[in-house]
Amino acid sequence: MSETFRRAGEVFTAPVDDMLLMMSVDAGKYFGLKGAGPRIWELLENPTTIDALVERLTAEYEVSPDMCAEQVSAFLGSLRQRKLLVDAG
Repeated sequence: MSETFRRAGEVFTAPVDDMLLMMSVDAGKYFGLKGAGPRIWELLENPTTIDALVERLTAEYEVSPDMCAEQVSAFLGSLRQRKLLVDAG
């Protein structure tokens, strides 16, 4: 899990209640993040790895490292599908 990721292109964000609304200039679409998603997006401000994200999130939330790694991996896959995340390696 040493692959390094970073945010892709230009994405504008705005917090609204318990969500983070996002608009991707490159994709020309709007997206919304809830739960730990806004925090993960914040941590992706600088290139990072899944391991680093899991370490940080397990320190901040009550979640096992295995469950966190599984959820973070799925979330990053979703961001990648939406062209909001790219490899930084």
